[in-house]
Amino acid sequence: MKILYGITKSNFGGAQRYVYELAREAKHRGHDTAVLLGGRGVLTEKLDSRGVRVISLPTLGRDVRITKDLRAFLDIYRILRQERPDVFHINSSKMAAIGAVAARIAGVPHIIFTAHGWEFNGPGPLYRKIALKAIYWVTIAVSDLTICVSEKTMNDVAAWPFARKKCAVVHNGIAPFDLVPRDMARQELGIKGDTFTVGTISELRRIKGPDILLYAWRDFIKNHAGVLVIIGEGEELANLKEQAKKLGIESSVYFLGFMDNAKKFLKAFDVFVLASRSEALPYAPLEAGLAGLPVVATAVGGVPEIIKDLETGALVQPEFPEEICHVLEGFAADAKMRTDLGENLKKFVEEEYSLGQMFDKTFALY
Repeated sequence: MKILYGITKSNFGGAQRYVYELAREAKHRGHDTAVLLGGRGVLTEKLDSRGVRVISLPTLGRDVRITKDLRAFLDIYRILRQERPDVFHINSSKMAAIGAVAARIAGVPHIIFTAHGWEFNGPGPLYRKIALKAIYWVTIAVSDLTICVSEKTMNDVAAWPFARKKCAVVHNGIAPFDLVPRDMARQELGIKGDTFTVGTISELRRIKGPDILLYAWRDFIKNHAGVLVIIGEGEELANLKEQAKKLGIESSVYFLGFMDNAKKFLKAFDVFVLASRSEALPYAPLEAGLAGLPVVATAVGGVPEIIKDLETGALVQPEFPEEICHVLEGFAADAKMRTDLGENLKKFVEEEYSLGQMFDKTFALY
């Protein structure tokens, strides 16, 4: 087949990783494969290194700009007419919204949309949520099939007209990866001795809840020693550094920015935290699981499908830093509980969330 993947941004968040994994495997399986994306970021570099053809659109961006978005729509339509793919697999809200319509007009035989999460589940005014739902409904209606990465993602739209019969659940998958040994990883990240270390790896966007994690850490550090390691970059980085300063915790919070293949350092952490306000099915707890870490995560989206409270981790409610703090206090005091939960999660991820099952199920849908 000739497969064209489409995504809005060329950084390397969860959706970009998904596209990279599928494009790499599609090429490996002998399909004519290319990726259409906005800009030239880390995703571009990774695809180039794997010999996957990249088509970069300077007109495509995440922010809504009517004139620029219209130009992006016309560019996508033109490229689809030139490329004539058998499958156009679109990801992320902007690419999905304009790409699905462009593909339908261009006569693409199979339009697949992967929903990595619904933005209407995040914070924002009611009118914005209603507008987003309308856009997503059109995207689902125009596409031939929508892949939902969790049962919760599917259930969020199942009652919409014509939606259920056009949706299928395919969980994100993950393969084993190399891990730097604990002592070496801690040395690389600048963590001294055996300091109790809480970590997260995330795009620094409000929807990921890094501000909530800082409030929880403020409460935790009042009575406990430790460091909080935040790996990632994004639009909230400057605000988060200022917040840490105002909370008086900047000396115990390490903002390490973007690190390529950051997951290899997971053994440096004692606990992994995911404080998101909204999710579909994130990679972060899967990676932490393969590293054998206990995970504290908010009960949003498909996260409870991975983190079973007090079985494979600890679940807390979003927007409640005091709950995160309470769990961290329990973990800090009980190393055996941390070990047991980490081992349970590792076994669960290995059995239920393999990369092979994601590939096989996805390509079968093409």
